[in-house]
Amino acid sequence: MKYVFGICLGLVVTGSSALAQGTGTDTIFNKNGMERIAYYEQFFKYRVNRMIDLNEKQNTGLNSRKGSLARLILDLVAEGKLKTYGTNIGDPGDFEEEIADTVATVLGSNFVRSQTRGDWSPNESYYAGDYVIYQGKVYQARQEVRPPAAPRKGQPAGPAPKDPKSDDFTWADQGDLNNTLKESNVAGFELIEDVIFDKRRSRLYYDVLAIGIALEDPASGRLTSRFIISYKQLVREIERLARSKNMADRRRVTWQNQYNPSESKTFLEAFKLRSFHGIILKVENPENMTIQQMYEANGQPYDIIAFARWEEEMKLMEKEHNLWEY
Repeated sequence: MKYVFGICLGLVVTGSSALAQGTGTDTIFNKNGMERIAYYEQFFKYRVNRMIDLNEKQNTGLNSRKGSLARLILDLVAEGKLKTYGTNIGDPGDFEEEIADTVATVLGSNFVRSQTRGDWSPNESYYAGDYVIYQGKVYQARQEVRPPAAPRKGQPAGPAPKDPKSDDFTWADQGDLNNTLKESNVAGFELIEDVIFDKRRSRLYYDVLAIGIALEDPASGRLTSRFIISYKQLVREIERLARSKNMADRRRVTWQNQYNPSESKTFLEAFKLRSFHGIILKVENPENMTIQQMYEANGQPYDIIAFARWEEEMKLMEKEHNLWEY
């Protein structure tokens, strides 16, 4: 009887384990990360968002003629090798909002860096030469276009705003100006990672979870992520291309080392060596606010916000240093 009970119990445990694996759940470590650090081994953990600006000299190796991470990601998305995720639901690093790649790479609902003013709006003014997106096509303003002024009290409403199909616009049928996201639109990358101190190995780990494709808002100059991709999936594809017999495939994943190009490192090695500069946008907090949002809510100027980002970086370094003293 005990023998039969043991067999039944073993089947139940095996079935439960298989069910957990089938649903993708894991209570031991974060299955979305690269570092398999058990939760009970983590002395502390912070989820940190950083912005890697490609205009900074230290980051130019990620976007060179020899190898461009932006071009690689967009090509892999177009090939169906990478899934695209949104940032509106839950924590982006948990990948709870999967979006279609056609939505992620079509810029009709967002801005296009230094190419168009985005979707046409009847309430916006446009200068001669400005490009706008309207019904899937790109239009250029022939002359300055202003929205009609609001009518005074008791006065009849003015004429309706002119849409891009009016004589004030001309359809710009140019292959370079369409509403599809291109490499030239990418201004930076948002890096989402878990900063973990492993108490058993007594060292700090940067467990990268996601990379966001960031575009620059021409109005404010801020870099904003349009969509994110799983770093774990990107690692799998880069390793596959790095082992390819085709030299062109290996070149796609080459990180341009400005100090010694002969080392021929990949983008993965650049992230492992932390060979980039990314300012901290957010450290996880109950309000889920960025550092800029916190200080803007208190009316603080930009120079104070810039110092606060740097101070947050120093706090993380100091925390690691203090742990080493024990």
